[in-house]
Amino acid sequence: MRFETQKIQRSALAAQQAKNYAKANELYRKALAKEPDNLELRRSYAHSLFTTGDFRASAHHFHELHIDVPSDRNIWHGCAVSYLRLGDFGLASQFLKKLVAADPSDYDSWLNLSHAAGNAGQHADCLFYAMQALQLRPLDPRAHNNLGAVLMQVRRFDDALVSFETARTLAPNSIDSLSNTATVLSMLNRYDEAIRIYEECLSLCTGDAQTDASIRYRISFDLFRTGQVSRGWDMYEHGFTPLDSRSRNPKRRFDVPRWEGQALDEKTLLVWREQGLGDELVFLGALHEVCDRVKHVIVECDSRLIAPLSRSFPQVTFREPAYRPFPSMEAVHADFDYQIPMGSMMRLFRPDIESFRRTRTLIQPDPVRAEHFRQRLAALPGKFNIGLSWRSGMLNPERNPYYTSVSDWEPLLRLEGANIINLQYGDCSTELANVKEHFGVTIHHWPDLDLKDDLDGVFSLLSAIDTMVTVDTSVSAMAPAVGTQTSVLCASSNWMMFGRDDYLIYPGIRAYTNRGDEPLRERIPDIVTDLRTRFGLR
Repeated sequence: MRFETQKIQRSALAAQQAKNYAKANELYRKALAKEPDNLELRRSYAHSLFTTGDFRASAHHFHELHIDVPSDRNIWHGCAVSYLRLGDFGLASQFLKKLVAADPSDYDSWLNLSHAAGNAGQHADCLFYAMQALQLRPLDPRAHNNLGAVLMQVRRFDDALVSFETARTLAPNSIDSLSNTATVLSMLNRYDEAIRIYEECLSLCTGDAQTDASIRYRISFDLFRTGQVSRGWDMYEHGFTPLDSRSRNPKRRFDVPRWEGQALDEKTLLVWREQGLGDELVFLGALHEVCDRVKHVIVECDSRLIAPLSRSFPQVTFREPAYRPFPSMEAVHADFDYQIPMGSMMRLFRPDIESFRRTRTLIQPDPVRAEHFRQRLAALPGKFNIGLSWRSGMLNPERNPYYTSVSDWEPLLRLEGANIINLQYGDCSTELANVKEHFGVTIHHWPDLDLKDDLDGVFSLLSAIDTMVTVDTSVSAMAPAVGTQTSVLCASSNWMMFGRDDYLIYPGIRAYTNRGDEPLRERIPDIVTDLRTRFGLR
């Protein structure tokens, strides 16, 4: 290394020690401009980026180092922890497995591997990794906290609380075990206790912006569940800072300011999608009000929504999300002056319970396709058409309690004079055949309609049926978005209930929630009784 470069590197190290990370990174870049192939400089720069919290950049640079030096375990570790903090649990696991294979006594890598597997939904592997860590260090509070997190994911709540209590005994000021205790209490519907503990966690967060934001985001859901809507949205705004898989995503970067609800005359606003399809449809319920304040609006949405939304809002430009891949995450287009993620529209336009009553029908279905489905429905033997969706397309031990099996719906299937219309996306052919075999009932299904990808067709069908019955999936937002009366079977812990008995995201929704720990299927007879009363069925 040349003398001049060594001098710059020493200055960079001094800046790091003084916690002047921006200066350190600037100096490393200056040194690398002179010696771009210097492995020591590249490694130091990657570590500095990680320390700064720029995990996208650190992951990129560590991975480039790994390509050049594939057998270096320190670089494996840099890749692993960067991807872990970035929320890319698959890549993190690949490097962590290499580390524990090389050194089975690597306690921290076992802990990290358990965390990665849990976030990837690999619960059996997650428990194995957690026990490996606990065996190595049975008196380390992190091992007990990690085990509790695993037990929480597989809904062994009492055991999880014991693990977290053990961790707090070993480390009384542990924010991780305390916040995890709050999470379990929330899952047990003890929301006020959870909020109190989360607030205690916030009092312990001193200078840790990442942890502070994570707790604020987590507390938002319990605030919603207790009807504290305005404060909930304020806390929800912190959701892009945490890097776990449950935080708000994608974590895009912009050079233009966030829109705060002001009227825009000739300026253009970009509204961009986040989370999944169901969230997108809920958040877009405020789009009418956005258009009342902004003349030029661009919405980057799920590609499947472009056609129906363009028909419904001809004054708005709709397109697919366009941003550069990791690590940049910057917008591809530069044709807007302000930007806002869809979820943040709620803070502006849905600050309280009463404001949800302003939500209007979102989707105008294709009239030609809607008429086509009305003719198909008219040819069926029954006089009344009920859409049915009974589960999500993605099932795991954590999500399964919020869904049902199609056989649970036997009371609905046997309604006299009703046609049951399949709106369960994904491969459900075996389930439909079993219903036909065991109950002698046909759930009507048209294979030429792709229920997952042809959403314009799905909206047309939803507009043609008489009513929709569904568990809490994206369909629970799709049906009311076209104005179809909808019965939603959901857990009482659903945060979008806002602590009430009704479901306010769109007009025309009736919610049926479980009582205590009872399975959701116990409320199905109540749905059927109400349908009989409302529509004169037998």
